[in-house]
Amino acid sequence: MLEVRKLKKKFGNNLVLKGIDLQIKKGERIAIIGPSGCGKSTLLRCLNMIEVPSSGKVIFDNKEVVQIEDELTLFRRKVGMVFQQFNLFPHLTVLDNIILAPVKLGVLTEKEATKRALELLDSIGLRKKFNNYPDELSGGQKQRVAIVRTLIMEPEIILFDEPTSALDPEMVGEVLDLIKKVAERNITTVIVSHEMNFVKNFATRILFVDAGKIIFDGGIEEFYNISSDDRIRNFCQSLLNK
Repeated sequence: MLEVRKLKKKFGNNLVLKGIDLQIKKGERIAIIGPSGCGKSTLLRCLNMIEVPSSGKVIFDNKEVVQIEDELTLFRRKVGMVFQQFNLFPHLTVLDNIILAPVKLGVLTEKEATKRALELLDSIGLRKKFNNYPDELSGGQKQRVAIVRTLIMEPEIILFDEPTSALDPEMVGEVLDLIKKVAERNITTVIVSHEMNFVKNFATRILFVDAGKIIFDGGIEEFYNISSDDRIRNFCQSLLNK
């Protein structure tokens, strides 16, 4: 479905990703974890070409993704992304934030997009907020709107970049519950997260990234049963001590 081959990303003299090989299959729920600064978010942003790899290939449905605007637009419709800081337009209402992309790209008419947006807002209990502006919403509400904005494009894959890290603790649960519901739609999900209890109950596969490399790629039980890798063991212990 989505594949990267020998992917490297460099910022100036800093090589952040050091040759990543990865295959993502339809229906997988993948969690990318690892210490701060290890390259997790950069990898995620390279997966839908928000960050252009310095070298290597991104392949979607057996076709290499290239830097041509029309092709990138089509690709990003299929590989959506939810950001850490919501990225809602502050001057647009909730409804206008959601329908902007599908109407502008000709995916839906304004009438169709409005109907679908209200249905999606209703499904997450925010229909009454359709005419509010982002600064009138809580952090958890903003993130749920951001997820709905991605869902309306009917993507095949959604990438979540630490979607709860900017939220107050009491708002985290409602966003994680919505992400679970997204996965139940059979949408392939890839999430960068430090919420290990969520990861343990949600992910079908874990990628542990350290110093720009994937040093573990496997299932939950295998990950927690590892005793020979000091880096993974120390990372897990640091989370338990927080």
